[in-house]
Amino acid sequence: MVMPITPSGVGDPDAIVCRAPQALADSGAMGPQVCMHNSVWARLTATGQDLSADGKSVFLRPTVAEPTGEGNPDAVTCRRPAEITASRSRRGPEVCLTNRYWKELAAQQKRIDSNGQVVSTRSNGPIGSEGIPVVNVETSPPL
Repeated sequence: MVMPITPSGVGDPDAIVCRAPQALADSGAMGPQVCMHNSVWARLTATGQDLSADGKSVFLRPTVAEPTGEGNPDAVTCRRPAEITASRSRRGPEVCLTNRYWKELAAQQKRIDSNGQVVSTRSNGPIGSEGIPVVNVETSPPL
C-alpha cells in the first residue's frame, strides 16, 4: 500500500507500508518512495517524529494545543505536552494520533488528559462536592 502522506503505523505491525515520494524543499524535485514495516511508522508516530522528504532523516512533527481531528483523516496530529500541575512546571506526554482518532474522541465526548489517558468528558455519576462531574479514565490511546 502506498500512502500520499507519512503513514501513522495503524494496523498490522508486520505489513509493509509505503509513503509516496514527497517534494524536496530545496529543489522542488521529488524524493524517493519510502517503504517500511508498519511497526517502524508507528514508532515514529509514537515519538512525535516524521521522515524527511529525502527519506534519510527524521524530524519532530509540529504540535498544536488542542487537536480537533480536522484535515486528512489519515494524517497525524500531535498535541503539545499538557501542564499537569499549576504549582510546578511538570508536563505530561506529547500525544500523536491520526486526525480520524482525534475526531472520534470528540464525537464520543472523550479527550486525552494531561497524563496521556483517554477520559470521558460526560458526567458519569454524581457531581462532586466542588461541582466537578465525575469522569472515568479508560485506557491509554492506541497507537
